[in-house]
Amino acid sequence: MPTPTPLLEVRDLSVSFKTYQGRARVLDRASLSVNRGEIMGLVGETGCGKSVLSRAVLRIIPSPPGRIDGGEILFEGRDLLALPRKAMRRLRGDRISMIFQEPMSSLNPVFTVGNQMREVIRAHREVSRAEAHAVCLEMLEAVRLPEPGAVLAAYPHELSGGMRQRVMIAMELSCRPALLLADEPTTALDVTVQGQILAILAELSAREGLSILLVTHDMGVVAQICRRVAVMYAGQVVEVADVESLFARPAHPYTRGLIASIPGRAGGGELYAIPGSVPSPIDPPPGCRFHSRCTQSGPDCRRAVPGMVLVAPDHAVACHQCPGGGRP
Repeated sequence: MPTPTPLLEVRDLSVSFKTYQGRARVLDRASLSVNRGEIMGLVGETGCGKSVLSRAVLRIIPSPPGRIDGGEILFEGRDLLALPRKAMRRLRGDRISMIFQEPMSSLNPVFTVGNQMREVIRAHREVSRAEAHAVCLEMLEAVRLPEPGAVLAAYPHELSGGMRQRVMIAMELSCRPALLLADEPTTALDVTVQGQILAILAELSAREGLSILLVTHDMGVVAQICRRVAVMYAGQVVEVADVESLFARPAHPYTRGLIASIPGRAGGGELYAIPGSVPSPIDPPPGCRFHSRCTQSGPDCRRAVPGMVLVAPDHAVACHQCPGGGRP
C-alpha cells in the first residue's frame, strides 16, 4: 500500500501572544500533517491551541499581539510562512478555506448571501456575475439547502443557524479548495443539524478528494468522520494516531483521560475528571507539560521534554512512560 502524500505539514510551529503578564506561548513546537483526501481531527480541551494552529496555517494570527516565533507550514510543498503577502491572499479562499465557529460573526449582516458568495468567487476566478451566480446555486445544492435561489436573496439573519453554517460551507468550497480548515463547525448547532453538517463534510471529502482539518473538542465527532486524529495539550501535539487505534489503545495519559471523560463510557457512573489544571502558557513547567496532572509521571517527566516516537504503525506519542518515548 503506497504511503499517503501529505498535503499539509506543520513542523515545530511556535506561536506566542503578548499579554500584560508576559509573553504567552500558545503553540510550542507543534507538528502534524494532513494527507490528501483525508479528514484529520485535531482535539484537546479549550485553550490548548487548536484554533490558533488553524489560523496560523492561513496566517491570520492578529499581529500584534500575536507572533509566529518559528517552524514551518508546508502546503503542497511550499512554506506558507515564506510566501509574500499577496501570494498568501491569493491562496486564502482558493486553495485553502476555513469555516469558523459562529457563521453570524463571519457573514456580513448588511449584504445578501448571494452578494457575499459571488464576491468570494470573483475574487479568485475571472468569471462573469452570471457564471458566479450559477456556481453559487450549484454549491448551495451540494450542501443540500432547499430553494437555493431564495437563500441567495436572503440576509444572514433571515436564516437558521444550520442554514447559515451550510452557507459558510458552500462559500468556502465554491473555489474548489484542496484543504478545508473547519474550526468547530458544529458547536452552536443542535444534535440533529450537527449530524447533517458532518455528513455533508464527509460526503464532500469523499466525492471531491477534499482534505479537512477538523478542529473540535468532541471525541464523538472525531469517531464519526475522521480517519486520523492529533491530540493537543497545552500548546503541544502529544499523540497522533488513526482513529481506531486511538480509541482502542490510547498511549498518552492525557488522551486516556479525555476518552475516559466521555459520557457513557463509565456505564452510567460518575464521570471521570482529569485532576489538576492546565499550566500557564506564560510560565510553563519544565519537562512534560502534563506531568503535574499525570498519575504515572517520573523524574524524567519533570526534567526533559518527551519526543514524539512511533509506538505502532501510524501511531506516535510524546511520553516518557511509553517505550522509547523519551528523547535520547
